[in-house]
Amino acid sequence: MTTINTLTDFLTQAETQFQLFDLGRQVRPLDSAEFVRIEQQAIPYPWPLQQHAWLGVHFFQATEEKHYLWFLKFALDERGLLISAGPKHFMDLVAETLGYKLTGDLDDATAKRLADNPYTFRPAEAKMASLHAKLGRQLEQAPSSYYQGLCHYLVAPGQDGWQQLGLQGFADFAERLQQESNLALVCKAMARLPNEPLHALCQSLESAALPPALQGALLERLGKEQECASPDPETLAYLCRAFAATPANQARTNKLLTLLETQPSPSLLLAIAGRLWPDLQHGPLLDLFLEQLAQQPTPFFNQVFAELVTLPLLRPQVLATLRSPNRSPALSRAIGRLFNAN
Repeated sequence: MTTINTLTDFLTQAETQFQLFDLGRQVRPLDSAEFVRIEQQAIPYPWPLQQHAWLGVHFFQATEEKHYLWFLKFALDERGLLISAGPKHFMDLVAETLGYKLTGDLDDATAKRLADNPYTFRPAEAKMASLHAKLGRQLEQAPSSYYQGLCHYLVAPGQDGWQQLGLQGFADFAERLQQESNLALVCKAMARLPNEPLHALCQSLESAALPPALQGALLERLGKEQECASPDPETLAYLCRAFAATPANQARTNKLLTLLETQPSPSLLLAIAGRLWPDLQHGPLLDLFLEQLAQQPTPFFNQVFAELVTLPLLRPQVLATLRSPNRSPALSRAIGRLFNAN
């Protein structure tokens, strides 16, 4: 038998067809060839969260109808490189329990042994719904029973009716934004949606590329919320998070600048750091973000700053702020407390 050193080798040796998803900050495909380079420690993991890679592994065998999902988290080092001991230990545990026959029915005792290890996790409900929606559409399955109910509600959104809508329906809808009728429906409804269904919709949009018309509708709703006498901080944060899978543009950057110029809430700062961190490659936005972050309690500043440093695309710019002579006294003090805590 060929020596098995990586998860890719393991799944290949087991004669499965498989695909990978990142489940950390949103749900997105992870290219298999890129993952091989990650396993070889040739490149850092692109989307770390809490210094881990959070993976969804979808696999099946061509001769069987059943499909399987593993949810795995593996530790990364300070440079974002995969620590290979984790995947190797996981594979040892699986081989000990199943051998190299990864598919087929499991009895309860075997399933419990397989799940009882430090490398598995249960995704949040919204992420699980988004992954199922993506796989269902890919496999040409019908959307969930909640989908039509959501479409009907969006025709005339109000305070009643949304309570029976399931998150899976929102996720199925987000996967079908390219349908012209759906796009027109959601753009028209955006201004009138109550906060609770709006938040659910935004969670699902995090993992979908947004057409320009919907980006415009979201920006309009953001502006409307900003103009309220008492803007709802959670709604502002959810609306920002909805852009997570969509490349940055000038209109969005300008909107984030206006949001940060007022007193931003912790929820908004987390939404930007956790979902819209690519936007922080824009120097003025990063500077303003860090200045506002410095106004937060020390544990919050330390946590968010540490997360930003782990992101490969952002790391050089964030570290450069440590040496910047232009940072404010407040930011200098916050950074000083960060180092004193370590």
